[in-house]
Amino acid sequence: MENSSSFGNTDNREMPKNHMALAIVGTILGLCPTLCCINAVLGGIAIYFATQVKKKFETGDYAGAESASKNAKILAYVSLGLFVASVIYSVITFDMEAYNEVIEKFQEAMNQ
Repeated sequence: MENSSSFGNTDNREMPKNHMALAIVGTILGLCPTLCCINAVLGGIAIYFATQVKKKFETGDYAGAESASKNAKILAYVSLGLFVASVIYSVITFDMEAYNEVIEKFQEAMNQ
């Protein structure tokens, strides 16, 4: 008697994680106004790879599913890393004096 499941997974392999949540977070943070928007593109590509994991696994392409999972994870982490780097760069290069001048001009305009 064969041991078959309804998903066609006869090798009792576990489906690799698709890292979809991580890819979505990377994409959303990539859309925030930062110095570099390439992280949004990388996040979108990570979402694409994350959607491929289940499709490839269900068709029996286990190596392809593993590869798509790893690609999604790497691209999502690169996207998040670029976001963090751009935030750090923005904080370091922030000009407090120029900010104070803008606030003072705004307050003067509001008082008139």
